[in-house]
Amino acid sequence: MSDWNDFSERLKRLGVQLGISQPLQANTGKVQSLEDLVPGRNLKTIYGEVFSLNHSYPEHRQHGHLPLKPLTDYHWLAQWAKAPSTPALQSLVFLDTETTGLSGGTGTMPFMIGAGRFRENQFVVEQFFVRNPAEETAQLAALSEFVEGVEGIVTYNGKAFDLPIINTRYIMQRLSNPFTSATHFDLLPFTRRIWKSRLGQCNLGNIEKHVLGFEREQADIPGYLVPDFYREYLFTGDATHMPGIFYHNEIDVLSLSALFSWLAAILEDPSDDRFTDPGDLLSVGRVLEILEREHLAEQVYSSDRLQHLSETDRQKGLILRAKIQKRQGKVEEASVLWHEAALAGSLEAMIELAKYFEHQVRDYEAALRCTEQALSICSDNALTASLLHRQSRLNAKLLKNNSEN
Repeated sequence: MSDWNDFSERLKRLGVQLGISQPLQANTGKVQSLEDLVPGRNLKTIYGEVFSLNHSYPEHRQHGHLPLKPLTDYHWLAQWAKAPSTPALQSLVFLDTETTGLSGGTGTMPFMIGAGRFRENQFVVEQFFVRNPAEETAQLAALSEFVEGVEGIVTYNGKAFDLPIINTRYIMQRLSNPFTSATHFDLLPFTRRIWKSRLGQCNLGNIEKHVLGFEREQADIPGYLVPDFYREYLFTGDATHMPGIFYHNEIDVLSLSALFSWLAAILEDPSDDRFTDPGDLLSVGRVLEILEREHLAEQVYSSDRLQHLSETDRQKGLILRAKIQKRQGKVEEASVLWHEAALAGSLEAMIELAKYFEHQVRDYEAALRCTEQALSICSDNALTASLLHRQSRLNAKLLKNNSEN
């Protein structure tokens, strides 16, 4: 017997009647049934029935600034996810769960699983809801049928949370797991690389507001309240808060698709200012470098749009361009950028120039000037010690050269 059923039996022994089958009357006010509040239907499986709510949207429906369907190819997004090949759009499943707890583990159960995918000219969202613990097997069976043919799964923090939980539930219910061989597009790590430096918090709600341009309705229920409201529903049968949870989960799935589209567009053409805020350019450039697209990264770092950023960020752009040129063996070209950044006060550029003059040009006087300039603004003890060592070595080289002459 699964721990869902164990939980159900413990509640029954305490005199608690679960879900819609025999709801308890609330202490105050009228009990609201799920069917009265949520326009769903019962899905039949070989394991029984599960409640489900279906929504279909035109694939070009706007969700914030972008339609749900990607405007561009998402080959580079597949490269980021280390996919062996780029899955077809119709084989992608956008998935989000609402669970009985936020800590994970075998005792955490997904009472609602929202899944979306493109079918014909529609984006179809299905939300599988467990009204009582005995329906979990039917829920997972219905989900498997919905995601048949899945080649890629898109989540937000799914690698750490949603997928381990779902995988555990399939094992515990002794069902075949449809996601075993699917490529996983977890958008949270990628999102953090692009927007953390500018936004700080990268929870999905913040990304919706500041990146996608989408605002949730007041009907939304904060994620941290969801487990408590579900437990209340189990104990009382009162579904008052369930519409808000369905809305919360549905928007998560829609935002996943829109965010997937946004990230694909950024990687396809990061110079398009419809998709990339100037404050995100440096972060985008670093992602392009990871994808070994150095030529495009260098174009991003040299964009005129960086002139609208702070002096510190502009210096970072110069340094990042110089690093690419150094890796490519274009040391003289890199030195021009280091010089410009050093004039703007970049400590890193001063140190790189000192190395360049010492080892490439063998102009020890210029190297010493750069070293002493760096020492004058350096506040890091370890780095200061390294610079003092370089200063001593350069003075020794200059003394030797003078004595030989």
